[in-house]
Amino acid sequence: MIDGYPTLDDVSFSGKRVLMRIDINAPIVESEILDTTRFRSHVPTIEELEDCRLVLLAHQSRPGKKDFTSLSKHAEVLSRLLDRDVEYVDELFSSCAIRKIEEMEEGDIILLENVRFYSEEELKKSPEEHARSHMVSKLSRHFDLYVNDAFSASHRAHASLVGFPVVLPAVVGRLVEKEITALSTALRSDGRKAFVLGGAKISDSVKVMKNVLENGIAEKVYLTGVVANYFLMLSGVKLGEKNEKVVEDNKEGLSDEEMRELLERYRDRIVLPVDFGVESEEGRVDLSIEEFERLDEKPPIKDIGRETVRMFSHEIEQYDVAVINGPAGVFEEEEFAYGTFEILKAVSRAGFSVVGGGHISSAARLAGLDERMDHISTGGGASIRFLSGEKLPALEVIKKYWREKWSHFHLL
Repeated sequence: MIDGYPTLDDVSFSGKRVLMRIDINAPIVESEILDTTRFRSHVPTIEELEDCRLVLLAHQSRPGKKDFTSLSKHAEVLSRLLDRDVEYVDELFSSCAIRKIEEMEEGDIILLENVRFYSEEELKKSPEEHARSHMVSKLSRHFDLYVNDAFSASHRAHASLVGFPVVLPAVVGRLVEKEITALSTALRSDGRKAFVLGGAKISDSVKVMKNVLENGIAEKVYLTGVVANYFLMLSGVKLGEKNEKVVEDNKEGLSDEEMRELLERYRDRIVLPVDFGVESEEGRVDLSIEEFERLDEKPPIKDIGRETVRMFSHEIEQYDVAVINGPAGVFEEEEFAYGTFEILKAVSRAGFSVVGGGHISSAARLAGLDERMDHISTGGGASIRFLSGEKLPALEVIKKYWREKWSHFHLL
């Protein structure tokens, strides 16, 4: 058990029929999968289940998107990474799919079709209602165990994530176990903690910031990116029409008055940039906030400035725990990757380093720092929710039904 969640250590699964939810949602261009990071993250759990009859459930994109497609290429990638055949079945719970499942032998692996091809997957329903859906009711009777290894999708209460633990013994896989361990360490371990929050999703950073400040978790919160610009605006800094519009477009209903009160209440623990990296005809220019405010025509802010990088880095690397979520600027442009990459380096030098999912994990890999971090999360929205102190529906249902229904089950 880990934090009340049952793991593979709590069940005997050898030779059993196991249904496992994974998250291999990936960027796809012209039918080619561009990033296999999530695929690789599931390899340890799949390999541990090597003598089971293993059926995998996953999604790719969502209806209406260009990359909403079947999982045939995904099966090919998994086969290559595992050096084992992963059979793709282009259906979910048809008689053909069920027959394939029933004919499996120990060691076989099947990947069923994109669960989001099934219209009821994303409906807003309770776990108990999802358990009565066609997909869950038809598939569950053919399995001994359900495993959730899809941490990055576990903040969603979708049928394939919350329905099965109601009707099947369910545990978390090794990837989910690893995520819970690392993120719990970031929130609960002893020692001094720093959180570095950036990117454009202001509301995400605010959720984390409230949790770690109000509960005394973080000694300091360092703000970068658009979220830093928002709080600079609230403190009276004039950013210019273009930058202020970017902030307004990303506020997502936040109350300026409430956020200003938050800033004032924790002004000694919230650290803001002192300069910016901006674009000029000669390339990158670093300007102090005072210099920037004196400009008649204020250019787009694309990075934190070098003095901010120096100040933040010197402090962050001295913490026992450092957590970073969201880039400091437009790291996709070489001139403006400096802030993001240097702050990531500082985080890597802390006692225990955690990188959130999404863009900041891509930045860490691009900077060649992934091996120097203690943990890089696979989940953007899921890691934000966890660090915000919120529950993940797909994990909570496992805990609930294990305690109420399955803890005595001796598969087991």
